[in-house]
Amino acid sequence: MLHKKIRFFFFLIVFCVSVITIFAFHFLSAKYPVKAGQVSPSTIRASQDFTFEDAKKTAERRELAANNVGEVYVLDRMVMVEMEKDIEDAFAEYNETVRREEINTKEKIRILKSEYNLSDVAANVLLYMETDTMKALTAEAVNLLRTNWQMGVRDFEVEEKKEKILNQIELLNYNSPYRDLIKAVYNKIKLYPNYRYDEVATMKAKEDAAENEGPVLVTIHKGQKIVNEGEVVTAEQMDILQYLGYQRASPYISLIGATIFLFITLFLTVFFLKYFCKDIYKEEKKLIILSLTVFIIILLTKLILSVNISDRSEVSALVGLLVPVAAGSMLITILLDNKLAVYVTIVLSFFVGILADNQLFFAINAFIGGMVGVFSVSRFTQRLDWVRAGLFIAAANVVGILALGMMNSYNLNLIIIGTVLGVINGFFSAIFAYGSLPFFEHAFKITTSVRLMEMSNPNQHLLKRLLLEAPGTYHHSVLVGNLAEAAADAVDADTLLVRVGAYYHDIGKLKRPYFFIENQLGGDNPHAKLTPALSTLIITSHVKDGLELAQQHGIPPAITDFITQHHGTSLVTYFYHKALELGHPDNIKESEFRYEASKPQSKEAAIVMLADNVEAAVRSMSTATPGKIEGLVRKIVKERLQDGQLDESALTFKDLDLIAQSFTRILNGIFHTRIEYPENVLKRMEGGELLNEDSDKQSNGEDSNQEN
Repeated sequence: MLHKKIRFFFFLIVFCVSVITIFAFHFLSAKYPVKAGQVSPSTIRASQDFTFEDAKKTAERRELAANNVGEVYVLDRMVMVEMEKDIEDAFAEYNETVRREEINTKEKIRILKSEYNLSDVAANVLLYMETDTMKALTAEAVNLLRTNWQMGVRDFEVEEKKEKILNQIELLNYNSPYRDLIKAVYNKIKLYPNYRYDEVATMKAKEDAAENEGPVLVTIHKGQKIVNEGEVVTAEQMDILQYLGYQRASPYISLIGATIFLFITLFLTVFFLKYFCKDIYKEEKKLIILSLTVFIIILLTKLILSVNISDRSEVSALVGLLVPVAAGSMLITILLDNKLAVYVTIVLSFFVGILADNQLFFAINAFIGGMVGVFSVSRFTQRLDWVRAGLFIAAANVVGILALGMMNSYNLNLIIIGTVLGVINGFFSAIFAYGSLPFFEHAFKITTSVRLMEMSNPNQHLLKRLLLEAPGTYHHSVLVGNLAEAAADAVDADTLLVRVGAYYHDIGKLKRPYFFIENQLGGDNPHAKLTPALSTLIITSHVKDGLELAQQHGIPPAITDFITQHHGTSLVTYFYHKALELGHPDNIKESEFRYEASKPQSKEAAIVMLADNVEAAVRSMSTATPGKIEGLVRKIVKERLQDGQLDESALTFKDLDLIAQSFTRILNGIFHTRIEYPENVLKRMEGGELLNEDSDKQSNGEDSNQEN
């Protein structure tokens, strides 16, 4: 027990080291310690499809957008208010001057001429201007300002606008002195721009323009060449390598993460086997098959993903669609168990995703193909099922790739190429699984449904010999196979294994075929000249002879078990009773007339034992009625049970009842009693009269069914 556990842990360690080695090649060999300005030691290609932002070009685009934004000016209404007030104040000051009583007229004229730059004539006229006229001139001056400043005036436009106002004053419907006064006011006050530069608003506009510019995205396809061997690495190429992860601080972190995932998977697998596949968990050989199959698929995944199938990077990136996860799923289904195959399909899909640089597309496609592979080989009945399995997987791949392609907005050409690869994957998976089966069968001495189907072919060497050299035994074996297959189906046993086991259970009779009653064909019985003990030795030796013959022809252990167990340790009743008749009972040992073999160790072997006994017994009946057949069947089953032959077979009483019912139904169909026709009816049948009458009845719709 301890030695078995040590071997188990040894194989587990070998498996883990092997898978981790693949991970190491994937995560470490793809990393290149290059720097900008250095020569690349090798050609570097993208390991996956990805899109990234070119920060430098994005910055340039946004800077250009900001520079294209003009300066932002805002209308300052307070400037207008202040200038209007200045105009009003200038007129008020003028009015105050002319109204001052302490100043004589001559002094007033001097002040007006000096302050407002008026002529003598204008000053004399304006000296006596009425208040209403003053108000009208004030309003006119303000209106001119509003008209010219309402849309905004910038620094460099102030003098131009002032000149325009002075020209507009000349067009006013006032006498020259009044127009001169308005001009004098405009020359006296200072005009300001009311459309001023807003630095804060300008910066905000530039920022908004830059933000509205989207990032410059660069798409790199898997397999696309980034740096050539011997080429000096540029800063732009360095950016791409960093986005790809070639310059991560430590690629070992990725390897550690993948290793942790591997151990988590192993932990879950052990629990799955322990609770759902106990027979596999307890059998070292099957655990090795499981580990080896998973490792082979992971290795193939890495190798296939390393292949560059096209110069076009986007096409080469689709190589992951060729990963034959379905082949592993089919192998596990056929070699081990379909429930386990579903679990392994999920695990392998995860590993495909990891090795494909975490691309969900390939993981999902692997899962779809693998699941269809499990279902397509769950019930193999003929070799054509391999072709059907390939077709099913190919069809599932096509549908899955179409759906995933549309979800990812792939162009039509890529989807078409992907579906072609999916079809190739389907048939390659079926071919690979079919081609791998002989290796597993011979290396691990395991018998698959495919091998059983091949062995059931009548053209197999031993079956052909049986037909030619021992025809009675051959037909007996075929009948036993039919009986056993129906019974196995009734108790949920392996029907294919039972049928093939029945075909080969008596091949030992090829050594001395005529010593067995079914091959004597009415001739002399050689046992008539032999003692019961010698006859028993010859009869029982067909088990040993059959085992030797099976080993010579490479018959798998699953079938040789039927050869060695189909008689168990049962008594050769006929010769035992004959010995009792010829000799003294005290001198006859029952053990010398029993088979020295193993009792049936499985349901299947026990069913063949019962079918063998029942078929031979019923065939020897002179008249086989349904009642007699059922009675004989149940008697034989009861005798084998009481003799202890079924103790190690795991058959229940319910199973035995179902088996007896199945045997009875089949045997009634084979050995049914025929109607004995009266002599006059036979003569009429020979003359064709009765046949014609039956034909007439059938044509008239009458019931002419008779027991056959």
